[in-house]
Amino acid sequence: MDIESVKPLIQAFLAQIESAMKISEVLADHNSPNKEITPDQIIGGLVYRLMVPMNNEEMTESLTSAKQILDKLDHTDSEESEESEEDYDEIHECYPTESRKVKHPQCNCHICSKVRICFLNYKNYESTDPLADKFRNAINHTCEQHKLLL
Repeated sequence: MDIESVKPLIQAFLAQIESAMKISEVLADHNSPNKEITPDQIIGGLVYRLMVPMNNEEMTESLTSAKQILDKLDHTDSEESEESEEDYDEIHECYPTESRKVKHPQCNCHICSKVRICFLNYKNYESTDPLADKFRNAINHTCEQHKLLL
């Protein structure tokens, strides 16, 4: 498969994730005393972005950001890439042994309220396209791996 043929799909996926991280930042600002983004807020941002479509401005901004990431990766030298992989392999990954429910945001602003609604409706959500399926599968896999219950 030619990399150029899947590049638009990768860019769209990155744009979704970039936008989800912005939502996660809002959740952290509104619900964490130290403003650090927690795994629950990351899941909240991902679920929100899956279920709530971006407006045109958000889409343009996120696609531009994703394109910049891809362009930067294209210019990365192969030696640097190998060093990055070696560094990643040295990271010890730790997964929880007990399941727990994802904490819902307590703030009553529009985004936090919408995240709570998205959490409530997530189990019944049906993906509308292949990209949404991949995004939902990534959320489900992450929740399973980290024993988070939606």
